[in-house]
Amino acid sequence: MQSAHRAMVIHVGLVAVATLVYMTVPAALSPVWAVIGLAGVGAVLVGIRLNRPAHRWPWWTLAAGLLTFIAGDTYYNVMEEYFHASNPFPSLSDALYLTTYPLFAIGLSGLIRYRWAGHDLPSLLDALIVTAGLALPVWVYLVQPLAEVDGLTWEQRAISIAYPLGDVLVLALLARLLTPSSVEGPNRSVQLLVVGTVTLLGFDIAYGILQLNAIWQAGTALDAGWIVFYTAWGLAALHPSMTALTAALPQKPSPLPPPHRLVMLAGVTLIAPGILLYEAASHSPHHTAVIAAFSALLFLLVILRLAGMVVAHRGAVARELALRRAAESLVSAIRQQEVVRSCEEAVGMLLGPAVQHRTLVLSAEEAAPLRPREARRVAPAALGPGISSRLDGLPAVQVCPMTSPDRPATQDPGVLLVAGPQQALTETRGSLEILASHAGLAMERVLLRQEVIRRESEAYFRTLVRNTSDVILILEDDDTIRYASPSAAAVFGTADLVGTCLPDLVDPRDRARAVRELTAVRDNGPQGSHDHWWVRHRAGRVEVEVRCSDFRDERTVAGLVVTLRDVTEQRRLEHELTQRAFHDSLTGLPNRTLLLERIERALLRGRRESSLTCLLFIDLDDFKQVNDTMGHSAGDHLLVDVGNRLTRTLRRTDTAARLGGDEFAVLMEDAREPLDAELLAAQVVQALTRPFVLGDESVSLSASVGVATARDSTDAEELLGHADLALYAAKAAGKRQWRRFLPMLRARMVERHDLQSRLARAVAAQEFALRYQPVVDIDAGEVVGFEALVRWPRAPHRPVSPEQFITLAEETGHIAPLGSWVLENAVGDVAGLQQLPGPAKRRT
Repeated sequence: MQSAHRAMVIHVGLVAVATLVYMTVPAALSPVWAVIGLAGVGAVLVGIRLNRPAHRWPWWTLAAGLLTFIAGDTYYNVMEEYFHASNPFPSLSDALYLTTYPLFAIGLSGLIRYRWAGHDLPSLLDALIVTAGLALPVWVYLVQPLAEVDGLTWEQRAISIAYPLGDVLVLALLARLLTPSSVEGPNRSVQLLVVGTVTLLGFDIAYGILQLNAIWQAGTALDAGWIVFYTAWGLAALHPSMTALTAALPQKPSPLPPPHRLVMLAGVTLIAPGILLYEAASHSPHHTAVIAAFSALLFLLVILRLAGMVVAHRGAVARELALRRAAESLVSAIRQQEVVRSCEEAVGMLLGPAVQHRTLVLSAEEAAPLRPREARRVAPAALGPGISSRLDGLPAVQVCPMTSPDRPATQDPGVLLVAGPQQALTETRGSLEILASHAGLAMERVLLRQEVIRRESEAYFRTLVRNTSDVILILEDDDTIRYASPSAAAVFGTADLVGTCLPDLVDPRDRARAVRELTAVRDNGPQGSHDHWWVRHRAGRVEVEVRCSDFRDERTVAGLVVTLRDVTEQRRLEHELTQRAFHDSLTGLPNRTLLLERIERALLRGRRESSLTCLLFIDLDDFKQVNDTMGHSAGDHLLVDVGNRLTRTLRRTDTAARLGGDEFAVLMEDAREPLDAELLAAQVVQALTRPFVLGDESVSLSASVGVATARDSTDAEELLGHADLALYAAKAAGKRQWRRFLPMLRARMVERHDLQSRLARAVAAQEFALRYQPVVDIDAGEVVGFEALVRWPRAPHRPVSPEQFITLAEETGHIAPLGSWVLENAVGDVAGLQQLPGPAKRRT
């Protein structure tokens, strides 16, 4: 780098001396001018040799362009000064000049190709905006006047126009090389190339204008523009940053261009309005159409640039959201697999569902051959056959070390590999690097956690074993206890079990099974098993849950590990919960759930064995009076006594259950005929008729029973429903009765339900009629009154018996509105009779 800076100083000094001679010695104008131009060419060649760029041919092409440029100048000056000949137009110097621009274009295109990989539409639009803005004044003040000059041939006119257009082309390529934003900031070599080209364009425009006005003269201060051009391009090649122009440089995706570029673009877009204002002020608007065309082009380019900024902003927001979700997922990861899964999901969100990709997270050992120190994009083949075979044949791979750039890692967490299309990887490179750093922190935390667990495992195991309630035993091959945890005292009554044979501590009824279990674990290898044993305790027996594992091959254990857990209280609670779930809490009898389950089993068994299943539905008569007169506590005692007496009345194969309140049921299995159930119902009625003793009082009770058999029922619910219908029939017949279910009971129930519905509608619609029956005093032989009789329905419908619907109205609560309707209409009729004339009254 010191050599390059020394060469730059020498180059600037040489050009300064040559410029001084050029300006003060007119006789040496041509050779000194050639020296200045060749100094620029030599500086480019020296810079290529000193800085050694990765690709040299673009710089050689630029040096060739400078050489043809100075060759054209030298030829022109020599012919004018030494041969005193007027240069024809066009001449050899014009050919050399025009050759310069293709060479410049090829060289700058090569720099663009190597410096900016992929497609960068925003930068291209910026370059086009700059080019269009600068091309406008060139066209207005140079190209169009040259096109209108009289006396020029078409070749002369074309060559005159080609000079400024060539400068604009070179400036456009430099703008394309300069516009993309990178992570390394502006490049000094590019800036020098731009300074030289802008100066060349400005002085070419000035030269063309002076030529149009025939006032151009060599050896003046105007020549300083070309001197700056040669010097700046030579310094650009000598500066060490020229090597970066042929090395791929990562772009920094940003939805907004940097401030200095915004200022530049804003200034360029104001060129057209400035020219228009200038011409309007000078009252010579000759270029309105050209200005309008360039303005429209600039407007279109700016709109496209804004649309690109919106799309880029949306992409940036989506990437930020994906990274935020990935960070949240990585923070909660506690295993390496969770870190890998979070990275895969985040990469999928960053690249999008339409992009085919493959994500790999390599551990430090797997990534050791790669030796990644910084993020880079490589070909899959560079990763070796073992890794490249896992990348699904994708064209490029982004290698991102999972280390945070702002802090050193305590240990190497690994590398994140993302394979996919080059363009997609280029656009998301920054996001992938951030994701890799987050994943590295998560992986580092996971690895540290595993290391802490590993280091503390022994102390943790000791603390756990000493304080756990489970008993941990280590057995020798002869079932002798070699180690017993302190919790063994709670199960066996003593902690001194070392040297005792474990089967000797097991209850004799489970001892043989325990020996078989221990033998099976040894014979079947390291597979685990569990069982339930009863073991002996000084205070009785204890039920334990047993788990056996074979760790004889483990050096730290070398034995059979038996874990015992005291489940005595757990079993007791399970039994109690089962009892509560299937039994009545007051009487201890089975409840409705258990009864229905037993009915289903009895029905299935009855179908297999051709036996008859019967059900008795029992309801206590006037039980409410006991609660009202003696209290609910006495009622509860009475229910318990009823359950006990009912159980004593039944056979062992029968089941008594309480359904709730004062309702009980009896399941009778293995009956031969329905008569057996009827006999049992009579026994139940007789048994419950006997008085019950509650404290110092004797309470008489009766019961009604409904009987149903499996011959009329298909399942438990239907059997219970039929017994309920039979009970209803028994209650209708009076107390202390039993009735067996008959199909007609269902028909009567359906008929009663239909009549009840009709009665409710009739009460609401007042579909009744009144009939009056006179009350006669026989002694006096006179009518002393009338009796109002309600009839339903009205004629001509078939009437319902008053006894039937009046009784139903009393049961359903419709008797009150019905009585009100009868009273209201009877009073109205009497009032109407009172208003009739005398004869009519007598006739009535």
